[in-house]
Amino acid sequence: MSSPAVKLDPRLMKAGMAVTVADLIRLWSDHTPPALPAPEQCRTCGHFYSAEAPLCPTAAVVRPLLRKRRYEADTHGNLSRLTTNQTDDLLCAPKHLSTALTWRKDF
Repeated sequence: MSSPAVKLDPRLMKAGMAVTVADLIRLWSDHTPPALPAPEQCRTCGHFYSAEAPLCPTAAVVRPLLRKRRYEADTHGNLSRLTTNQTDDLLCAPKHLSTALTWRKDF
């Protein structure tokens, strides 16, 4: 059995190395749950969350880039566009992602 192809958001692919913080904020917002309880799948790309893949492919690429550039985002007020849950998911440890919590047995 083959695994499904990983699909990144076309906006990320188009921007490439010229991706802006505003682009990253929009992508993160679109590919992470705005509130709890987290759904079973990403509302934008349809990725089913699991213990092995608690983030969709786009969010998994965007998260480390946005975490590194979050101070740049703060100076322009871009982070205020995120909901509390999206901000928490951005800044928390991976095992505490809202999409991972439903898969943990100790939660």
